[in-house]
Amino acid sequence: MVKVFESNDNNVKDSIITEFSSPGIKDNSTKQTLFIEDDKITVKTASIDTLDRSLTIKGDVKIYGILDAGFVRTTEIITNQRYEKQFLEFAAPGGESIGSGLLWLGGQNRQFLFRINPDRFWLTENVDLPEDKSLMFNGTPALSRDSLGLDVVNSNLQKLGTLNNLQVSGEVNIGDHIYFNPISQRVSLGAEEGNGLFSVYDYLNNVEIIIDGGENGYGKIGTYSNKGLDLITGDLARISITESGNVTIGHEYKDNTITRVYGKMGVGVKNPTEQLEVAGNMKLGNRLFANGDSAPTDGQYQKGDIVWNTNPKVDTYVGWICITSGSPGTWRPFGNIL
Repeated sequence: MVKVFESNDNNVKDSIITEFSSPGIKDNSTKQTLFIEDDKITVKTASIDTLDRSLTIKGDVKIYGILDAGFVRTTEIITNQRYEKQFLEFAAPGGESIGSGLLWLGGQNRQFLFRINPDRFWLTENVDLPEDKSLMFNGTPALSRDSLGLDVVNSNLQKLGTLNNLQVSGEVNIGDHIYFNPISQRVSLGAEEGNGLFSVYDYLNNVEIIIDGGENGYGKIGTYSNKGLDLITGDLARISITESGNVTIGHEYKDNTITRVYGKMGVGVKNPTEQLEVAGNMKLGNRLFANGDSAPTDGQYQKGDIVWNTNPKVDTYVGWICITSGSPGTWRPFGNIL
């Protein structure tokens, strides 16, 4: 049923035509459905197979079915349904995809974007993976919940927690102060390359202390440079060795200390057989005990010095004793051998 409001036919005015028919129109309606006005047609439901020109719609459109379109251009899409295509494509109007990506609105905006210099994906939020998943590179795990991948060999880590096990197969540099060289098998403190298997270098005093093995199969400890060495307790030197080899046992101002020697001692004797063996002259109680075949004829001596006879025989003496200090002083024989 068609209601015509206006027509060029003067014979039809505000009339209803029922069962209207023409070669292009067939009217099967039983109630008023189509309204025709100037520049406007109003119909509640339309069944159209094809629109062959551009169409402008002002207002909302609801589609109960499938929208099959070759290209959709829109400023915003709101959907609760899945996207059943293989790829989700992003492109700016100029064809570039820089700065394009995903944006979640509401409160604080959250983004997942593509950026350049260098090319990368950038996001504003944390990435949370399940405990049994990993970040991978070319199919190889690089980072999991509790471990780094085996292919992760370079790092600029500046702080670590408690290490239960640490294995290093190459060079070690800790704070440009502690070094290990795997080629020379040497560890050094204070110098990049030490002169012993283990060395400590003091730049302030130019002293290097080393622990190493000797060519004779002995171990050795001491100073590498021409410096003396002190063995200390209580911050006092107990044994001092000068750079020229002079040895001092004890401390000058601590003469109440005790030095014990167990076993045989030799002075100038390589293999002593007695508790104390001295190869040359010695002093005891500030008195000289020397060896000779006669009383001294030169040199400076003091009263009480003794020279023991190295060629004792009958009618000779055990030795000679100085009774007057001088050069050589006055000497008298003692101990007549009968």
